[in-house]
Amino acid sequence: MPVQGNSFKPYSEVITGSIIYGTIGVFLDRVQDMSVGSVLFCRLFFGLCMIFFYLLLSGSLRQLMPGRNKKYLLLLGFLNAVTGICYFSAIRYSGISIAVLLLYTAPVYVNLLAPSILGEKSSSKSLLPLLLSVAGVILITRPGEVLVSLSTGSDFMKGLFFGLLSGLSFGTTIVTIRYLRHDYTGISQTFWLTGISLLFMLPSAFLTPASVFLRNFNTLFLFGLTITFAAILYLKGISGIRAQTGSILALLEPVSGIFFDTAILKSPLYISTFLGCVLILTAAYLVSRKETEARNLSTDLQSAF
Repeated sequence: MPVQGNSFKPYSEVITGSIIYGTIGVFLDRVQDMSVGSVLFCRLFFGLCMIFFYLLLSGSLRQLMPGRNKKYLLLLGFLNAVTGICYFSAIRYSGISIAVLLLYTAPVYVNLLAPSILGEKSSSKSLLPLLLSVAGVILITRPGEVLVSLSTGSDFMKGLFFGLLSGLSFGTTIVTIRYLRHDYTGISQTFWLTGISLLFMLPSAFLTPASVFLRNFNTLFLFGLTITFAAILYLKGISGIRAQTGSILALLEPVSGIFFDTAILKSPLYISTFLGCVLILTAAYLVSRKETEARNLSTDLQSAF
């Protein structure tokens, strides 16, 4: 639902969901001997079960009734599957840093698509946060290492291709979620996009031996529940703010990804990583403050008349 008053709740939901999303690299590191498609299938399956039982226990299954624009639900599920496959593949082929950089080219696509599709005005005031965010992501990924990795050959090029696709599909997903905000709740969108994506991933599940599934069951189960919880928060939040704002706030994911990578996977922390985190957090603060102040001004004017 759209934000009312000067509520910070949708911003906090997007921020929290994005931070939890940063644990994806940790989970993928724990899963052994499974293809990207089969890992994504399990994540989606356990996530779908979580959403269904939550709605069942809360007596809210009626939220799942399809409304208008059903064809866009199919599009949303397809885009979610494409984003997941491409992002996971980019991580495995070219590493987390490159994958994150390419995934978070999404704000560029959103800023190109949102004005024409959603009718949102492009504001010059959004330029500074966007530039800060992109600069922060570039610092985090250390572009010097990207240039050196060009010599690795085909695997890097595969990662580059999948990463670019993940950024495009992720940006299009943000715009689609925003377009459906009046027809479906955040959790309803999460259920449908998860269920439809699950169908696309079904063939991959049949190619993985049962023994491999059982060996990774605990990690896959926790993976599915954790990331689905993050998805619910993210979708609830982004439906109440502008698509361009949500795409910038979601850049907190690479910040949290670097943190978990350092704290849990014991990867080294570079000064460029710290500087990138500062830039992205600054951009997120500027975006939230700008829109909150705009709503306060609008409310004051309305009450005065």
